[in-house]
Parts: sequence; structure tokens; C-alpha cells
Amino acid sequence: MAESRGSLSDSDGFKNNIVSALQLAKAELETKHEKANFIRIIMRFPKIRAVFDRLRAIHARCDKSGDGEVDMEELTEAMTELFNEGRAEGRDPIKPAVVARTLSISEVEEVGGMKTKGLDVKQFIVMCAIGFILAEENKDLSTFGGMLAAGDDAYRSAMSDVVTAYLSFDREGKGYFTADEFNGFMTASKRADAAKSFFTDERWAELDVTGDGKVEFEEFVYAFSKWISDDDEDDDDEEDEGRNRTKNPLTPRVTLALQLSKSVLDKQKKDVNFTRIIMRFPKIHQVFDRILSTHAKYDVNGDGKIQLRELTDAMKELMNASEEGAEGIDMQQVENIFMLSDLDHHGLEEGLDAKEFIVFCAVGFIIAEAGGSKSNRIISDHDKELTEEYHKAMMDIVGAYLTFDREGKGYFTSDEMHTAVQECGKKDAGTLLTPERWRELDIDHSGRVDFEEFVHAFSTWVTAGDDEDE
Repeated sequence: MAESRGSLSDSDGFKNNIVSALQLAKAELETKHEKANFIRIIMRFPKIRAVFDRLRAIHARCDKSGDGEVDMEELTEAMTELFNEGRAEGRDPIKPAVVARTLSISEVEEVGGMKTKGLDVKQFIVMCAIGFILAEENKDLSTFGGMLAAGDDAYRSAMSDVVTAYLSFDREGKGYFTADEFNGFMTASKRADAAKSFFTDERWAELDVTGDGKVEFEEFVYAFSKWISDDDEDDDDEEDEGRNRTKNPLTPRVTLALQLSKSVLDKQKKDVNFTRIIMRFPKIHQVFDRILSTHAKYDVNGDGKIQLRELTDAMKELMNASEEGAEGIDMQQVENIFMLSDLDHHGLEEGLDAKEFIVFCAVGFIIAEAGGSKSNRIISDHDKELTEEYHKAMMDIVGAYLTFDREGKGYFTSDEMHTAVQECGKKDAGTLLTPERWRELDIDHSGRVDFEEFVHAFSTWVTAGDDEDE
């Protein structure tokens, strides 16, 4: 292990520790006889993006004020809530002074930019990367990088890729690289053509955030986080705002809720098994019947849809809220859940059909579970047994979804679904999860299935025999 150099609570000492951590990472690569290869890292962008999506979800959770930034107070609270519990045995308690110094150095500021008091999403990713390398070097230290202590292999792999990508340019691990080293990488690369197509003059301008002619680790991560998400921004430009799930402020919270649900299932050592959930279809069907009855009851105009204005009364019944308790319903959140559940994109006035209403209930459930708010759980009856059945059914849906989205990143692809079916090796699951089922899942034809799309298709599978009975 490289020796730590100086205190983490002062600027020079903190910088020295980062350099020491980078040199340790460089030494480990050399021990494995591996070279830092950025072109190879480019091929891993989708996996890194999935981890960055999770960090964006955590950033949204930390941002209690909703201003798009997280400050010292919000960070300290998040550190305690999200990372202390999962800290590996032997790690020290979180030190506010270290959090403050990490926050300060992560405030990568673009030329001409205005100084703020907190971290935006890209700066937050910088903070996590710095925390990661420091926690890798010092096994006693507890930082945001301490997530690796909970055995999060996907996180460790993604952050290791970030460090490797950086060391492609800073070959000595000295804590920065220059324009000459940047250009030298492209000359030395065996895939020079591919490198040149990616590393343009514009890329250098993005890297040298401060404009001082050299790129430090934190500047590199800041630019790298943008490159990882470039495709997402292109998608945003192509899609109408009303149709784009990424613009819904609740999306990061849904992703985080899925991660927390995954953590709960892991702690309970419950094997997520789709075939086992298929055996529970009759019980889940009963819960869906109660949700559908509520939908029909509050479909006042009988058009098969429940409009946003009709949802307040439905929420009272589903949540057992009294007239006084109903005042605590966050109608802005209800509207956001409504828009996530509106999979045919007909809008607020058109309303949610029966299956979309099931999606609405499922999204509301996981968000409330993640927040620990009993008053906002969408439940159905005063009867304790029925309430427990509702909870079990909703957790079955989450468990079924996590069969495919193993990392809880908020979506899964057809390859991930195919892999899960192969690993399951059970006749029932293999029969149900066919290529035709994928077409039912991927409603927006994006090539990936998010939680809302999954619930919509799942409700069809559970109630598949109903139309025949009619």
C-alpha cells in the first residue's frame, strides 16, 4: 500500500493523498501486467453509465432543497444515512472535516462559471470518484467510496475504469497531465484513428476545465461524466419533453428506491426467482383485482380512464386517509407519478387506464417504501391481512423486475433478460419470457425496459386469463 501523505483536512495534504492513491492504482495495474487503455474503457461506457445513473439518483435523494445541488449539510446527512450502515467492519466513522475537504476539491468550476455552495450532479460524481480512490488506498477511511465496502462490484468496477481511463494520460500517476501528454496518448495508441476521432480539440477544452493548461484528476472525472452521458443528452433533444422519462423529477427517486429494495432483499438473503413469483400469480391477481375495483369506482365518467382530478379521492381510499390526513398528500408528487405511469402519453386530461393505474400504485409503493413514510404508502384496506398481501404483491413485482435489472440501475436490456432466463433454467419462466414478451415490455421501443414498462407488462401476464373468462 502506498503511504498516505499528510492530513485529509488540509488542501495540500488532501492533494498528496490523491496522488498517492493514483500511484497505488498505477502500481496495481503494473502488478497485473495491464496497461491503462482508454479505448477499451470506451467499450465499457454502458456499464459505467449504469453506475453513474445510480449516483445521479443518490444526488437527487441528497438534494433535499431541490435546487439541483447538494451542500455540506445535505452531504453529511447522506453520508450517515446511506453509507455508514454498509461500511465494512473496521472502517472509521465518517469525519465531517474529510467530507468538507472532498466537497471543496470536487467543486470543479468551469471558466466563467459562478461559484456555488454545493455540488451539481457532475461534481457529485467527482466527489464519489475521489472518495473511491482514497478509500481504496486507506482501508480504514470511510467516504462515499466506502460503498465498495458493501461488496458493490459494479460500483468498484466502474470507478476502477474511471481511474484507469485517467491513467491512460497521466502515465506517472503524478496527479495531472498536460496537452502534450494528451496528444502523446493518441500518437502512442495502437488504435490512433479511434483515439483521434474521440479526442478532439473540443475534448481537450472540456478536460481543461480551469484553463490552466493541465488536467487534474477531478477535472478529468468532471469531463468524463459528461462523455458518459452524451448519448442521453442526444436522446433528450430528440424526444418531446412530455414524453421523456428523464425529465421527470421522480425518475432518480424511483431508481434509488429500486436500489434500496435490492439492498433489503439482499440483506434478507432472499433469492429473487421469477419462477417462484409465477407461483404467486393468483395472490397477486387478487391484489390487482382490488386496485382495478378502485379504478372503476373512481372512473366517474365511465370512460375507462381515471383523470388526475379524480385521483385525490382514490388516494384517500387507497391510503386509508381521513379528510385531515388527505391534506398531507403531496399532489405534485402524485402528478409526477401520474406522468411516469402514463405510458401511452395521453396526458393529464386523458387519464390512466386500468393497467396504468396499477403502474401508478407500484411506483407510489416503492417511493413510499424507500422514504419510510407509512402515511404515504398506497395500501388498500384497514384489514391487516389484506394490507400485508398488498405489500407482498408489490414486493413480488419489485423482485420480479430485479430478476433482470440485477444492479437496480432503473432499466434492463434484452440481453439482460435473455441472460436471466438462461440462468433461471426453469420451464415456466422460459415459456413466459419469450421474444414476444420483450415486445410487450419495450413499450417505447427504446431497446431497454424501465420499471414502469415492466409493471405494465407484468399486470398483463398476471391477468392473462381474464379476457378469456369474459
